[in-house]
Amino acid sequence: MFRSRIAIVSGDEKINLSYKKQLEAIFEKDVEIVLLSLKDGAESYLGFDLILSASPALYDEVKSKAPLNVEVINIVRSINLLELNKILSMDSGKNALVVSNILHSAQETIDLLKELGLNKINYIPYAPGCHRAEELISKSDFAIAAGTSHYVPEEIDNVIDLGNKIIDISTIVRILLHLDLPIERINLFTMRYLKVIISLNRKISDLRSTLIGVLDASTDGILAIDWQYNITFKNNVLEKFLNCRKSMIIGDNISKYINDKEILDFIKSYENKTSEVFKINNKDIILHKNYLKSDDKITGKVISFSYVSDIQDIEKEIRKKLSIKGNVARYDFCDIIGSSKPIKSATDISKKAAKTDLSVLLLGENGTGKELFAQAIHRNSLRSNGPFVAANFAALSEGLIESELFGYEDGAFTGAKKGGKPGLFELAHMGTIFLDEIGDAPLSLQAKLLRVIQEKEVLRVGGISPISIDVRVIAATNRDLKSMINDNLFRRDLYYRLNTITIKVPSLRERKEDIPEIIRYYNKTLYKKKCFSKEAFDLIMEYNWPGNVRELQNLIQYTVEIVEDECVQAEDLPIDILESIEAGHKQEQCDEDIVNFIENHDNINLIQEILNQLYLAELQYKRASRAYLEECLCEKGIPATINIIRRVLTELEELELVNIGSTKQGTKITSKGRAFLEKLRRCSR
Repeated sequence: MFRSRIAIVSGDEKINLSYKKQLEAIFEKDVEIVLLSLKDGAESYLGFDLILSASPALYDEVKSKAPLNVEVINIVRSINLLELNKILSMDSGKNALVVSNILHSAQETIDLLKELGLNKINYIPYAPGCHRAEELISKSDFAIAAGTSHYVPEEIDNVIDLGNKIIDISTIVRILLHLDLPIERINLFTMRYLKVIISLNRKISDLRSTLIGVLDASTDGILAIDWQYNITFKNNVLEKFLNCRKSMIIGDNISKYINDKEILDFIKSYENKTSEVFKINNKDIILHKNYLKSDDKITGKVISFSYVSDIQDIEKEIRKKLSIKGNVARYDFCDIIGSSKPIKSATDISKKAAKTDLSVLLLGENGTGKELFAQAIHRNSLRSNGPFVAANFAALSEGLIESELFGYEDGAFTGAKKGGKPGLFELAHMGTIFLDEIGDAPLSLQAKLLRVIQEKEVLRVGGISPISIDVRVIAATNRDLKSMINDNLFRRDLYYRLNTITIKVPSLRERKEDIPEIIRYYNKTLYKKKCFSKEAFDLIMEYNWPGNVRELQNLIQYTVEIVEDECVQAEDLPIDILESIEAGHKQEQCDEDIVNFIENHDNINLIQEILNQLYLAELQYKRASRAYLEECLCEKGIPATINIIRRVLTELEELELVNIGSTKQGTKITSKGRAFLEKLRRCSR
């Protein structure tokens, strides 16, 4: 039996194979199909009844190689419709690199997609070696290929492959007519094509049913209207929000069911405002409005209806979960150890402050337990079920402090987390925020901080809409804020906003009678029974504890872990504590010697002026010899011979207030001498 012979010419082997399989499925054994390449010579094109060019871009070259008596037909191709849902799911405005082996084929794919109405994406034709390839790749969000994904550049990770294009029915008809084959073959191809369409419609129908089911399951009322305000969709819950006596009908105008002019104006308007709260049936309901678009033209609107109370309940639940994740106060007033008058006084006023919602300012040195007081106040307040969020200004980087406190929007700055991030003030909503080391807050941030506290709303970095917050503020510092105000380092208005209730947390040296109780408490928590010898305990009570309770806690942990004996001796104490006590003894002895020297000296004015002239000489980089001092004293009207000055300088050197150098070096005042001079000045005022 005679078989017709067809040649398919393409620039890509995979595309050639795809077309061959499609034609073999239609013509079966009636036609022999041979694949050719553009690289093949003209002799390879002999002996065929028909030659097919895979692309119009190849037609001229194929025609030049084909015998004159053989017809060359361009294959008309179409997209595999079953794969289009991959593109439908992409966001509008994205840039897609449409990839093929040649630019003409890529542009053909784009034209087919646009004919199908897929115009929401910006298509960029691409083929290997095309002009400005790097630029095209860099601005593409993803790639689209029609069986040509092997040409997609490696830089693009997200690829949608629609599968090989299918030969259009018009091309099949031309082949049948040219080869004089039975026309029934068209019916075979048509049936297969219809099966594809039916399958696609079934998928669309299933998707529509699923979408309607999802929208009906929503607790929000959802309404869709066209540009004439006629209802195109509504879910079952909507009628409950509008209290409709009868079912709403698709196609009716929305004004038939909503009589409130303000609500209708909001729904019909095209202003930038997309959310607003209305009173419907004595309930606060928030309406959200979004626009439906096709080819960048507004075709309708979608309005959702939500109860404000439901949103508030959800928000509370979210805040509660955030608290569980770590924003929670662990300490209460029972964790404040001590029965001395200073600590009792601070605890009593803190308990009273807890019953109010006023801002609190905690003053005290590092290690006194200011955060412990803040947590106890929160746990005994009306906000105890809300989060407790701590922000330490000394620990926050100045470059990131604003985004940490107030949050940021998606893309606000390089490295910003996708989707944005809530700030500490947002996390503290309906609870307490503890602003530790507030004295370290940059002056540039203090104005924004004041506004957040006063207006009760935050604006995220990169945001345009403020977010309302309900937060109680407790601040703490070890600095003298009043002095900082005088030096223009702290805002006066922020100070008075924070300083509604001031609580002074006493240092440990102000309540040394609490030390034994604190030692017992920490021993108990560490499950140890360490005791201290009388000599060791006396040293502990003598020590000034610059690190306060935190330092005492460290000492107890040190003795538990390092000292093997159950009773801690004086020599077992940390070396820095022993050295500090010894230095204190020396300082006390030195101070006592200075006091005795002053009390027994007959001319204290002479001593003060000598120290003063040495200090001034240091500032002016002058050499202070005895002759120089004699001249300065004479100008001040203080008679003093060289011998008297020599004797006084010798006495001052013994007290480490000055250093007497060689004749060329002169005498210099020491740091101890400068401190002593300052004391003398204060006494003489």
